[in-house]
Amino acid sequence: MAYPSAPSALWSVSLLTVLFAAAVHSNNVYDDDPLQPVTSDETVSVGGTVTLTCRVAESDNSSLQWSNTAQQTLYFGEKRALRDNRIQLHRSTPTELSITIAEVQLSDEGEYTCSIFTMPVRTARATVTVLGVPGKPQISGFESAVPEGGKVTLTCTSTGSKPPAKLQWYRGDQELEGRPDVVESNPDDPTYNVSSELTLEVSRNDDNTLITCAVDHPSLAPGDKRSEQTLRVLYSPNVHIMPESDLPREGEKFHLECLGNGNPEPNSFMWEKKDGELPPLAKADGAFLRFEMLNKSDNGVYLCHADNGIGNSQGEYTLLVQDPMDPDSPDSTFPSLDSSTSPSIPPHSSVPATSPDIFFGSGSDPNYSSSPPDLVSTSTSTSDSSTDSSPSPTPSSAEVSTTSAESSTTTLSNALFPDLPSAPDSSPSSFTTPPPSSASSAPSTATPSYSSSASSLTPSVSVRLNGVYTFTDPTAMSTSSGVDHAVIGGVVAVIVFILLCLLIVLGRYLIRHKGTYLTHEAKGSDDAPDADTAIINAEGGHSGAEDKKEYFI
Repeated sequence: MAYPSAPSALWSVSLLTVLFAAAVHSNNVYDDDPLQPVTSDETVSVGGTVTLTCRVAESDNSSLQWSNTAQQTLYFGEKRALRDNRIQLHRSTPTELSITIAEVQLSDEGEYTCSIFTMPVRTARATVTVLGVPGKPQISGFESAVPEGGKVTLTCTSTGSKPPAKLQWYRGDQELEGRPDVVESNPDDPTYNVSSELTLEVSRNDDNTLITCAVDHPSLAPGDKRSEQTLRVLYSPNVHIMPESDLPREGEKFHLECLGNGNPEPNSFMWEKKDGELPPLAKADGAFLRFEMLNKSDNGVYLCHADNGIGNSQGEYTLLVQDPMDPDSPDSTFPSLDSSTSPSIPPHSSVPATSPDIFFGSGSDPNYSSSPPDLVSTSTSTSDSSTDSSPSPTPSSAEVSTTSAESSTTTLSNALFPDLPSAPDSSPSSFTTPPPSSASSAPSTATPSYSSSASSLTPSVSVRLNGVYTFTDPTAMSTSSGVDHAVIGGVVAVIVFILLCLLIVLGRYLIRHKGTYLTHEAKGSDDAPDADTAIINAEGGHSGAEDKKEYFI
């Protein structure tokens, strides 16, 4: 095989270059021809209007002409050549001829020719592209609700598009990917039918979700044509128990409501108490569990089973019944100062005085205590006769009990009537025993001694909480309350006494002046000794008063 030499190859390339330059030059000369018509291609949708324009740079008084795809003359200058009312003259000048075609059809697509009759005749072509507008997409394949976890296949179809349209799937605003579009041509016209499939595995979150099929085509703006399909998913209920109030109290009415969020809505409810039966006063009423009167025994975990035919679910609620609210009782942050309910301190116990966490009070009742022994301790005051360093003997249990009872009685009487003098025989006697021997001596703080003074029977207690001591004197409160009641009673008694006195005086006044009035006939008879005289005097006085004297001239 013989290969061309390098000079011959170079000569061939040069020849091709010259030919190409000549062709370009000839085109430029043609384009620069002032009598050459100029047109432009147009694209229009079916049913729209297209404008065809033909221009020349200069005019030599030659007429311009438009012809259709079948080379039929549409307009020759200003003269209509084809009787088609859809085609109208838009503008006609020596250098321009424009026409419009309304209600464009697919058959109007093709090349239109603009001619100028010069020597030689010059022409230009304009291609009209007609777009077939796709129809509104139709979604099929969804007939009824789908159970949760099932699959559904949707098919979207659009017809009459040219060129073939594209179909897009959306779940809400999220774009989904379906199978590739299937394009089928129509045998009757140059349009296409497009279809697409989408397969979804649905969950309860897809219930009432919108699935959208949208058409993408040059003849349409985005979102112009779309169809929507609402998914219906069947799923078991999600049970939640709603209480009537967050703080159920003992003695009140109360109910629990079983809320089941499912499709369809649950129509069967069953109530039970975990690890037991329902209380006697609890009545199951469909989705409600009603308590006529709450009790602490109602505490526990309650279960509600809801069934909607698709599935069964349960919810639970823990009921804790609170104490009943008593608005009349004051809130108290400290223990009650009641010697009958507070723990007592044994008479032989002692606490070192150097303890930083314990405060010592004074009182005459050894069993009196306002708080547990680890917080409060009491000590008794000693009489003047027991201030020596010798230890006091421990009294017997009988003596301590007697002394405690007498001390409590005296303290109560002092609290109620603080102004009354104490009876000499009401004060408890102090415990006195012969001094023990030196061999049996003990520390003086081991045993408290009891004083016989009635005025010292006022216990003083200190409560320590978090390092803060609070002093409480119960007899001060009782004394103040007693004094207030006495003052109020005295004022009421004085007011009642004054009212009674006023009533007595008013009654006596009314009795004394009852019927004491004078008539005109009895005037002047008050000083008569008897009734006859009074009548005579009254008549005489009356007649005398009316005597008249007459004088004759």
